[in-house]
Amino acid sequence: MIKPKVFEVLNDPRRNPVLDVYRGIAIFTVVLFHFNLTFPYGYLGVDLFFVISGILVGGILTRKYLKGEKIRFFRFILQRGFKIWPSYFFFLFAGSIVARLLYSQTASDQIIPLHDIWRYAFFYQNFTGAPYHWSFDHVWSLCVEEHFYIILPITLLIVSSVFKKHRKLFLYLAITGYILLGIVAKALVYFFTTGKDTYSATYNRLDALAWGILLIVLIYENKLPVKQWIKYSMFVAGILLFSIALYLDMYSGSEIYHKVVFQSVVPISFFLTIGGTYHLNWRKIWPVRIMGYYSYNWYLWHVLFVIVTTGVFGNTGIGLTMFVIGSLVVAVIFTTLVEEPVLSQRNRWLSFVFKNNI
Repeated sequence: MIKPKVFEVLNDPRRNPVLDVYRGIAIFTVVLFHFNLTFPYGYLGVDLFFVISGILVGGILTRKYLKGEKIRFFRFILQRGFKIWPSYFFFLFAGSIVARLLYSQTASDQIIPLHDIWRYAFFYQNFTGAPYHWSFDHVWSLCVEEHFYIILPITLLIVSSVFKKHRKLFLYLAITGYILLGIVAKALVYFFTTGKDTYSATYNRLDALAWGILLIVLIYENKLPVKQWIKYSMFVAGILLFSIALYLDMYSGSEIYHKVVFQSVVPISFFLTIGGTYHLNWRKIWPVRIMGYYSYNWYLWHVLFVIVTTGVFGNTGIGLTMFVIGSLVVAVIFTTLVEEPVLSQRNRWLSFVFKNNI
């Protein structure tokens, strides 16, 4: 009997189950949000994804940096590409076919015209705005992540070359700089642009990613509190901060609070929440961890089926159930057929391409 890859991966003792759980929570809230705003603040799952990406991807590079190892830019880009690109480009291609079959007569704006595909294919859709193709426009967050995969190694290469002494100090300064840049960028966009769109541009999201990097550096350097009660206090502080920020956003009615303050505070709450629970053994929370495992393809595909599901079942509990189950099944299929086979060959191809450790 063939055992699904998901259990092999999730049982890896090197894997942190806490991040699986948070990833599962993030994708589930986003999926609920996109089904006719069933979960109004579910879009904050994307902020949680950004913090997790900072932890995982930042962890790969900052460990090398702190050990004094050479950061190999092109190898890193290709390594991440094996994870991101196959499923992404397959979604753009196959998803466009599905969109044409489903929506050519009823919602043609869901179809990406050939002349408009380039901003999706080259990951700059998050800077362009209209025209909108809602079934595909959620990939703005992947554009942010792709830019992050370029910005972070370049930053570390520059810092390690220019500041050969006090490497650790300048790493912390760089991380702090990105946090401040993300917050200041939102304020500048709000006050000095007509659109006041502080949501999707990469520079508006640098702080969320940087909070994740800061957390993994603190963990790696054993800078987080050791005492259990302090860790749990971090978790409680994160939950309280998130709850207060959410309450104020719901009832203050302030645009500047929502677009600048709220979007800057939420990643801090996730930093505290994850930091306070990172040490826990959540391996047995299987349903949520499994959702986390399939989260990438689930994120890619789920929005495509919102309109057709609503049209058939309405904005009902049955419709929501069919949407969640159906889109998850699609995610499992394409994770199995696209993502897993490519990842299984990643190390072999990296060894072949970078024979001389370029």
